[in-house]
Amino acid sequence: MGFFDKVKSIKNFITGGAAKVYLDSSEIVFGEQFELRIRVQVDDADLKIDRVYVEIEGIEEIEVPDVDVIYEEDGEEERRIEIVRAESTTTELEITVDDGQVLNANEKYEWTVNVELPSDALPPYRGAYCQHSYQARASLDCFGNDPDSGWIELDIN
Repeated sequence: MGFFDKVKSIKNFITGGAAKVYLDSSEIVFGEQFELRIRVQVDDADLKIDRVYVEIEGIEEIEVPDVDVIYEEDGEEERRIEIVRAESTTTELEITVDDGQVLNANEKYEWTVNVELPSDALPPYRGAYCQHSYQARASLDCFGNDPDSGWIELDIN
């Protein structure tokens, strides 16, 4: 391994840049099984992975504008108007799609996985001040920073 190969290896370790990971889905109907597709484009060096996996989260968010907040500053009671936000994770899933292997440099790979949300999962909704949505991320488990697709909001009907 030459000097520049070592530098590239260190960069990939830190940044997760050893591969580009993409995630998309079939049409999703709440309460029914759906399919996620993971596509990977490996950079110019072989990549040893321990597994391919997908994470899915249900997130409930609330945002209330124009809340009158009372606080104390220098012994004086003060008021200000704020936007109050809160978030809660309602569902967490992690699914192993494939086991460890070596992905060859400059090659493309594709996996699909069928997903079913738990029976107690909340349905998605969007209200005036709150919403519940689902997001997913595909990742390659490898030494260093795992290359991933980033979080993608799932469009659930």
